[in-house]
Amino acid sequence: MKRETLSIICCPNCRHEITLHESKMLDNEIINGFFKCRECGKSFTILNGVPRMVVNMGSSEDLAKSWGYEWTKIAEGKLETDTYYGGTESEELAGFFNYLGISADDLKGKKVLDAGCGCGRLTKAISKYGAQVIGIDIATSIERIINYSRPEPNVDIIQADIMTPPFPDASFDYVFCKLALNFVPRPEETFKTISRLVKPEGRLFISLPDKADPAFTLRLKEQLRITHRIPKWLLFNICWGLAPVLWLGRKLSRKPADSLRTNVFLLFTAWHSKFTLHTREEVITWFKEDNFKEIMVVPDTHTVNVRGTKPSLTLG
Repeated sequence: MKRETLSIICCPNCRHEITLHESKMLDNEIINGFFKCRECGKSFTILNGVPRMVVNMGSSEDLAKSWGYEWTKIAEGKLETDTYYGGTESEELAGFFNYLGISADDLKGKKVLDAGCGCGRLTKAISKYGAQVIGIDIATSIERIINYSRPEPNVDIIQADIMTPPFPDASFDYVFCKLALNFVPRPEETFKTISRLVKPEGRLFISLPDKADPAFTLRLKEQLRITHRIPKWLLFNICWGLAPVLWLGRKLSRKPADSLRTNVFLLFTAWHSKFTLHTREEVITWFKEDNFKEIMVVPDTHTVNVRGTKPSLTLG
């Protein structure tokens, strides 16, 4: 973890100040140590450069292990490698700018939170435009993510739960949360938690599966219902068994066909954990109730994508 990141970290449990006790440094990076909260007394380990800031892993342990399993399979080359959700890095980056309604120049000198950063590819790509970028993810394979992004000097990865992020209010100019809220038990409450992290006049982007137009893999999940209970190794093999069927179906319907590895990734991602679907109106209401302005729906297939701007602070 970079020393610069200390200025925007607080206790995720009570949101008070924490004290750093480092035991190993490498240049400007804290490799090992721990944080201790001055208020509630909770401690959080820094191990191999990654702050472990999850308050209570118990309720989220299965999700953390599921994502950890998936990112490990990607690192092993057993899922898509050159693409992510079927898209290239340049396509993912272009989507980021489009979703937030900004340009590359807007990132210079800004602070960005990638809430649910996944494999870290986008987190790393954003940092090349002069922003300080922090990615958080609950996955147990978090060290793979930071090892991937470590060459970039202005990127940090923290193991944290988006339901209890370790940041004070108004810490970030841009908060980007794509396909992460649908995996938490209380999406609307978590939205409010994330929205408080946005600075006045900063922007928040949220993406969720579209209840009115879910992807085929999610429609299958709703029919099968129990896929998240299947042991991960077995589910992974089932997905590999079904991937050729999806590929052939796309070919026969004369639609662009994803690679087999991408189809496995899409199936496993949709099936390994519980999820929720949401309507466009529902997500817009969240933004309105939190007093966001310039609320805009960004069209895309199978997902509800909404951004908004945090209003300026008012006196009185």
